[in-house]
Amino acid sequence: MAKQQDLDEQTPMEAEILREVAEEMKEEQLKRLWKKISPVVTGLIVLALVITGGVELYKEYQHRRSLEEAQQLQTALQLIENGKDDAGAEILKTLSVTSTRGYRYLAAFHYADYLAGRGKDKYGEAIYVLNEIISDKDAPQPFKNLALFDRILLQNESDTLNYEEMEAELDKLATKSDIWAPMALEFSADLALRQGNVEKAKSRWQQILGMSGVSEEKRVRIAEYISIMNSNADKAGK
Repeated sequence: MAKQQDLDEQTPMEAEILREVAEEMKEEQLKRLWKKISPVVTGLIVLALVITGGVELYKEYQHRRSLEEAQQLQTALQLIENGKDDAGAEILKTLSVTSTRGYRYLAAFHYADYLAGRGKDKYGEAIYVLNEIISDKDAPQPFKNLALFDRILLQNESDTLNYEEMEAELDKLATKSDIWAPMALEFSADLALRQGNVEKAKSRWQQILGMSGVSEEKRVRIAEYISIMNSNADKAGK
């Protein structure tokens, strides 16, 4: 009650003086607080500017590197086309290892194709390159699938194909991906035929015909395969 009485008894001038003192005290507290936290705030601002600038520089670096790698890939292919195979192949080999972008896989596919074109004695090296794509955890799945199909073809031609392992790989791919299933099943049918298992090949073809999204051209071709197999079976039974 005494405090309230004192406040009530203040003159307007006293009240104004007290208000100014309170404001000065508040301002002084803010100054002390700013003095304490200003280094931290300044540091955060500088860090934010550095990070922003660094991101932009990194984007610019990546863009420039992509252009350089695209040019390297084009140069390598031109060298090979112009008969300078060794020089072009060396660029492809280097790019397939050092690039951190999509050109790495494009260069690897071209390099594997170059090796395969050098003859069967180079198939092993080509298969190794393809296996690097398949086992690369960062490689896009479509690249892995294409590398698998290429590897099957090379292993089949070089008589190093493990049919049971490949059947398992193809069955897994056919189950996991509707997009790649027709190709996986067609490869599986081809492997079955090479083993003399006609019924298994026909079963794979029938699976393809039962799928949606299969092109009409492929349907006609598969139907012809089945017709030929049935006709051969009829002839053999007579």
